[in-house]
Amino acid sequence: MSSSKHRRTRTSLRRSGSSLFHSEAPSARHLRVQSTLSEDVSLLFRGELSDPMLEGVALTSCELSPEGRTVRIGYSLPHDADPATVKEALARAEGFLRSRLAQRLNLKRTPHLRFVLVGTVPRTEAEEGGDA
Repeated sequence: MSSSKHRRTRTSLRRSGSSLFHSEAPSARHLRVQSTLSEDVSLLFRGELSDPMLEGVALTSCELSPEGRTVRIGYSLPHDADPATVKEALARAEGFLRSRLAQRLNLKRTPHLRFVLVGTVPRTEAEEGGDA
């Protein structure tokens, strides 16, 4: 009996085209929540955070996990910033940002914020000329 149950599961997976490792395409609601989170986080980041350690840090991406519990936020650093210091400042700001998001959004659970370093912003020609 258990083998036929297993066979049906495998057959239904094969028929639907899904696999255990790839998730389905995100729903319209998921994309809408992700877009709203991205906008709100960037507005809060620019307008309400006053930490001098985050000066020049730019948010580059925002991706909501399939289950909606975590938001992965990509950021880039200015060329002269210390990555460890910025990471600590972002960790301190997470609680503040989550509380503001909870006030703005009508979600059952406010997702956790996970900041991921994407890269550094290259120097501009004006900065290179001023250093020499």
